[in-house]
Amino acid sequence: MDKAFYENYLNIISYIAPRIRIILQEVSEQILEQIQEIRLRAKRPIVIVTKNGSCFLTVNGRTTMIFSNNCVIVDENEIIDTVNRMCNFSLHSYLDELAEGFITLSNGSRVGVCGTAVYEGNKLKSIKNISAINIRIPRNIKGASNNIFEKIFTNTVDNILIAGSPSSGKTTILRDIAYQLSTGKMNKYYKICVVDERKEIFPEESKYGELGLNTDIIYGYKKSEGISIAVRTLSPDIIICDEIGTLNEVEKIIEGMNSGVKFILSIHCENKNELKNKIQIKCLLSQCDFSKIVILSGSNEPGKISEIINTSEIYYENTSNFYSYNDNYFSRLFDKAN
Repeated sequence: MDKAFYENYLNIISYIAPRIRIILQEVSEQILEQIQEIRLRAKRPIVIVTKNGSCFLTVNGRTTMIFSNNCVIVDENEIIDTVNRMCNFSLHSYLDELAEGFITLSNGSRVGVCGTAVYEGNKLKSIKNISAINIRIPRNIKGASNNIFEKIFTNTVDNILIAGSPSSGKTTILRDIAYQLSTGKMNKYYKICVVDERKEIFPEESKYGELGLNTDIIYGYKKSEGISIAVRTLSPDIIICDEIGTLNEVEKIIEGMNSGVKFILSIHCENKNELKNKIQIKCLLSQCDFSKIVILSGSNEPGKISEIINTSEIYYENTSNFYSYNDNYFSRLFDKAN
């Protein structure tokens, strides 16, 4: 087993309540090679999600596809203890993240949080009565983007979108692209700026050698704000962002491309048909010079390319006049997003 991955796994489970942590330390190497998520739910069994599906954790650290009395049941207090540990026993310091339904650990692992929303007026302020958490287990795979370099970046770097479902490998590929482009992969040390809103692409504790030689990282900013700052102050050749989701972000990407910056982005989308229905994609493709969309296979084969699509294939098929829409169309979309 990869030593760095195992150390990262031990770091992640160190945040979990002691009884459960001890059991997780006994999980077999075979399961660890496939593990993607650990799901803890109050008064219910621990679920380990792997490339082959979900299984239950037993008291001796083994996994089973069949629920029985030998499976580990999570206590409500263990959920509370785990969340407190993940927030460094200072929940108020993590209220902004909790209000958005997640916690980011120091190594970049994203922990999804289920609970009851707390509003002040119309504004979501926090979350209470936390009943479940989902811990994603990231992997740093050198060479994860090699197929993209072979099939797309043959002579130059293009603007591309990487589309995939959760756990399909989008973030891992973006991380490797940033590293390789900033370390001379294309016979040039590109100035890379990673806008890392949730500290997932490159965790703050990343070692110097993992970042690449010519990489800047903007942590914690909303992607729209981070993109704007990067364009204004860092003169990047390429900006890399994970999971573009709002029209505000799209607007800043368009402004950045008009300033001569290239973008490599990921988006949550499983297939070509979904792409056709996403307003963000329509706006990007109508205003920006994206050459390709890379669709990943999914969580069963993380990082594997399912299809590479020429962007002209997406909208010229059913909307041949899409590019002729006037500026008011996009203004209305942006107004709606704001």
